Amino acid sequence: MVKISNKWNSDSILCLFQGDCLELLDSIPDAAIQLVVTSPPYNIGKKYEKRQPLDEYIDWQKKVITECCRVLKKSGSICWQVGNYIENGEIIPLDILLYPVFAESGLKLRNRIIWHFGHGLHSSKRFSGRYEVILWFTKSDEYIFNLDPVRIPQKYPNKKYFKGDKKGELSCNPLGKNPSDVWNIPNVKANHIEKTIHPAQFPVEMV
Repeated sequence: MVKISNKWNSDSILCLFQGDCLELLDSIPDAAIQLVVTSPPYNIGKKYEKRQPLDEYIDWQKKVITECCRVLKKSGSICWQVGNYIENGEIIPLDILLYPVFAESGLKLRNRIIWHFGHGLHSSKRFSGRYEVILWFTKSDEYIFNLDPVRIPQKYPNKKYFKGDKKGELSCNPLGKNPSDVWNIPNVKANHIEKTIHPAQFPVEMV
């Protein structure tokens, strides 16, 4: 969708909006969006964000989440990708802090997806962090979930029932299996094939 003179043209394909997300959301009518995929700043002082007290950060996130819920269609979904807030060496999982905000908006959590990656900073006083979380919420029970396009190969693709009414038939889905809620996808680092100048880039495969 693309914003043109404060009117939304659903026939358009792509728009890059550089600015405050709340300004963009304010221009979108109610129930206009099918899917929101986002990864907000973690409030850890990166160059693209201003670190603020944790309660103020949560209040800001609540404003964004409320607006995202407003623009979402009844059949729509929100995928909220976050990591940990870190203060004085202590990690505070942002997905746990933000869950009540989504629940208050009436959204329903369908999956807490673990994104596991193999590279990152090494810790000396705790185990090195190698995962982040994607919270997948839906606005209602009438949501869209297309499993077949994302199925992965079966571990035993030719396994068959050995007894009963289905003896000799395939015991698994021939299209592949459900990939589960743990995703092993490399993150984008300096020498990654997808690397651009973006300071917090995520792999296309994850989206």
